[in-house]
Amino acid sequence: MNEENNYKNKDIHFYIDNAPPDEVSNVLRVLSAEEGLTSSEIAESMTNQYGFDMQQDHSYSPRRLYDLGVALQERQGTKVTYRLADQGVKLQKIQAMNPSLAKDLFHYLHFAAFPKNPQARKYLWSYRKCCEIIWSTRRLIPNDDLASHVLNKMDEEFPSLDRIGRVGARFDSTAAGRVYTWLRSLEPSPFIKTDSNLHPRFIQRYELVVLALDDVYRSRQYRYGDSVLIDESLVNQISGVFLLDPRCCTDLLRLSANIVPYVRVTDTLGGASINLLHAFSLNDL
Repeated sequence: MNEENNYKNKDIHFYIDNAPPDEVSNVLRVLSAEEGLTSSEIAESMTNQYGFDMQQDHSYSPRRLYDLGVALQERQGTKVTYRLADQGVKLQKIQAMNPSLAKDLFHYLHFAAFPKNPQARKYLWSYRKCCEIIWSTRRLIPNDDLASHVLNKMDEEFPSLDRIGRVGARFDSTAAGRVYTWLRSLEPSPFIKTDSNLHPRFIQRYELVVLALDDVYRSRQYRYGDSVLIDESLVNQISGVFLLDPRCCTDLLRLSANIVPYVRVTDTLGGASINLLHAFSLNDL
């Protein structure tokens, strides 16, 4: 059984494979919506066009784009090719114009995938759990400790899981470190080399806060159109999606209500509330 089929047939895969930001972003650059490329053809194009050499296993990064809904995967016998999905076309254009924004969007696609689609790969659940744990502690947790926290969460949320008997149900310090690699790629980064504290980020893109608000609506199972009190708990959860300073988050929420027609902020005697009238996704950027 080849690597692609072996990957497809794993029903549980909490482990985060080695698909680093620089390689994934370069794979995005060479894909198109029209012509599918094999992993080997992608690697050759990256070397010829950009002088970027992929890791030995060429399948990890194209597969990551597929799992994030950025690429389509097509099979003809043993041949597997990748081409851009509509969301991938959008992200490719954003990356060409604003690489910094694209890094945030890559992070968001990792973070938000599982609540949007419970059938998503389980390693996207692991990615989100790592981020939530880091945000709750506001510290750079050692990889071993972070992995231990994730394994405990795995037992809580998937009680029927046999971690000993099933190949994919594992998570370790290496997988935890790969989450940190993605978080450190953000601009500005929430981490400073000489400091173990998390430094909440200040950004100017109100669209990211609306994406985070959409994630909160989904994860809390609100209906679009529901009015939600802007309290400390809500701001903390929205801020945690992109690791933002809560003051920055609140300011951007209010700004978004002046720009995005389906975001409304209402001030009442009971406090300010926000209303997201319908879904907001990467394609709305």
